[in-house]
Amino acid sequence: MKRTKQALRLGIFVASALILFVVAIYLIGSKQNLFSSNTDLHASFKDIRGLMQGNLVRFAGINIGTVKDIRIVADSSVVVTLSIRDEYTDFIYKNSLVQIGQEGLMGGKIVLISTGDPATGKVEKDDYLPVADGLDIQAMIAEATQMLEEAKGTVASLRSIADKMDHGEGDIARLLNEKSLTAGFETATNRLNESLTDINNITGKISSGEGDLGKLIQSDSITSEVSRIMAGLNVTTQRADSLVNELYQTSYSLNHGEGILPRLLHDKEMGMNVDTAIAKVDHGVVQV
Repeated sequence: MKRTKQALRLGIFVASALILFVVAIYLIGSKQNLFSSNTDLHASFKDIRGLMQGNLVRFAGINIGTVKDIRIVADSSVVVTLSIRDEYTDFIYKNSLVQIGQEGLMGGKIVLISTGDPATGKVEKDDYLPVADGLDIQAMIAEATQMLEEAKGTVASLRSIADKMDHGEGDIARLLNEKSLTAGFETATNRLNESLTDINNITGKISSGEGDLGKLIQSDSITSEVSRIMAGLNVTTQRADSLVNELYQTSYSLNHGEGILPRLLHDKEMGMNVDTAIAKVDHGVVQV
């Protein structure tokens, strides 16, 4: 009787182990698509960012397959083979984009397939899908960390500047802390305001016609007088031009014209005869 109970327990244990083993095989096989008809698709990446064989493939938030194989074909090309269940291939088109994503902030990598254009046709076995740049959480975290470090440095610099200003170091600190400089600025500002007031007063007097400058600018009679003087100057200028022209003509006639005066100026013999005649006339007058 005792031996029968032991055999029964052993049988139950073995049966339970077999059941668990079968369930585990089924679950693993379901996850790896071992018990369904699948279609292999490919995508070529420059960097797979830690993607591993067996990672999930998702389409519209649904797990439709797994990463079947990863192989390096060149120094900048890694081909990833995706095993997709046939029941979902009808929704994937030749221009559907493939990108590497991440499950949560610290989760594992997954492959995401976007919807495409039905006009390009449905995918077929061993088709290569175009690749899109996905979000790299680790790179974003690294960039955010760098920005935080730079922000810390900026805060430290601002704190140092504030400390120096509090202790009166530098020109800006002197402007803030020294009362004499503030008083000097106030004096200069007051003088500037006084100067502006004087300028406003002068401008007002000019506008109202006060003073010689105001009369010159505002008085119509002065303007008329100035206009009359300018007209007289124009007439005088015209007369001067006419006189200069006449003098030029007279000078030209004396130098190049005919008659007694030009001959007296340029003919030496005639000049000597005239001198002789004048001398004789003078002699005759003396005798008389």
